[in-house]
Amino acid sequence: MKLFKIFLAILFVSIAAFAQTKEQINHLDAYFQKSLDEWQVPGMAIAIVNSDSLVFSKGYGFSNIDKKTKVDGNTLFAVASNSKAFTASAIAILVEEGKLNWTDKVVDYLPYFKMYDYYTTQNFTIEDLLCHRSGLVTFSGDLLWYGTTLTPEEIIAAQQYLKPKSDFRTTFGYSNIAFLAAGKIVEKVSGISWQEFVKQHFLSPLQMNRTLTSTNQILKATNVATPYYFENNKNNEVKWVNWDNIAPAGALISSVNDFSKWLQLNLNEGKLDEKVVYNEKSFRRITTPHINFEVGKNTENIHFKSYGLGWELQDYEGYKVISHGGGYDGMISKSFFIPEKKIGVVILTNSLNWVPSALSNKILDVLLTNNLEGKDWSTNYLEYKNQQAKKDSIETAEIENLRGKQNRNHLNITDYTGIYKDKMYGTVTVSVKDNVLHFQMDKTPIFYATLQHWNHHIFTFKFPKELSSLPAGKLWFDLNKEGEISKLHIDVPNPDFDFTEFEFIKQ
Repeated sequence: MKLFKIFLAILFVSIAAFAQTKEQINHLDAYFQKSLDEWQVPGMAIAIVNSDSLVFSKGYGFSNIDKKTKVDGNTLFAVASNSKAFTASAIAILVEEGKLNWTDKVVDYLPYFKMYDYYTTQNFTIEDLLCHRSGLVTFSGDLLWYGTTLTPEEIIAAQQYLKPKSDFRTTFGYSNIAFLAAGKIVEKVSGISWQEFVKQHFLSPLQMNRTLTSTNQILKATNVATPYYFENNKNNEVKWVNWDNIAPAGALISSVNDFSKWLQLNLNEGKLDEKVVYNEKSFRRITTPHINFEVGKNTENIHFKSYGLGWELQDYEGYKVISHGGGYDGMISKSFFIPEKKIGVVILTNSLNWVPSALSNKILDVLLTNNLEGKDWSTNYLEYKNQQAKKDSIETAEIENLRGKQNRNHLNITDYTGIYKDKMYGTVTVSVKDNVLHFQMDKTPIFYATLQHWNHHIFTFKFPKELSSLPAGKLWFDLNKEGEISKLHIDVPNPDFDFTEFEFIKQ
């Protein structure tokens, strides 16, 4: 009788726990749909896993609006920078095989690797590549690879002209080029491409059979989400941009069902069933803070933020959260896992939005504290985003109102034509077409536009609609003492690409 009562007590606890979990999942499910609707996101997929099973997987909205194709757990999205952890884990495998060390110097593998000074170049280690502590500002040099015809080797060598913000190893500055260099080391040591290494060591063993390593594979794939950008109160289709020349930093395209297997591998600290893909020692190194960054003042549940090797690290409600985000043209993603709770989450969307971050916070609140009626993260994020958009709109209008009011004069438009060269990037060609000035960034075929006179030697432009996520920009010319054009500058205010890193000199 006593044993029977114990059995009933255990059964009751199990049922109660299951009911609570079901309540949490149902609550989140409704919240996901609410968030999709209020942000007007075309489509989204979310999966929640534990270390040995898929707890939740569901698609919301459309993968393609015009075709009315619905998102499901197998719909493919760009995961972008969520690819970085694969590169860090690839290095870990090579370390375990005795083929390299974390602290090996990069120049010993890539002789063309150069930074802004001799000391940094000679002392930059593989580990430094994987934790963003070069001294450069976040996203510095991204215009060297985005949509360009530059080779990985040319991109890595060109970063020697990037100016640092801080001393080497003192501050965090996110660098895609550093992960490109790490991927080239993987190729140099293994003798195979980064794509093939990732396929052999991760995608195939984990049976991530739908995951792609290049946009070139999309044409042969099915159930692929279309990227979108929300502008003029509607979702506008964005073309896929090839990222092969920066693949180790962000080329993977996956589904939540596939990516869940990657999260489970990490929840099991590198083990797949009984097979060790990478060992516990490597897992500890990858998920240990290597560089810290400031915690915002309105983050009462967070006490530290840092970057490991290919993963972002922080605490939340007393638990260590290991995560990463990914931003692609018309797609935003987020993944995280909590080792102590054996929980992993991946969120994939097909528009540029803040929803993955908002939903990550909501999921953490619900699953860690069972706070179903807590902060409405999605609405809060949306309100802030709308406030910023309103502010930006006012600033844009004020600038536009000044058009032609400061100085209407400019040279004959043919005087501006010619080839302008930056030592890091290459050339820009300015020409006249149909009596209108036109410019082309020669290494980036998708970066071209017509120029409209604004004031004096300053012109405004807007890239083609395929790049609608980038706002209007300015292009201006410097004159020398003789009154002749000597330089060209470009500025497109946005959080990702710094056009002002280039100084184009007339040839």
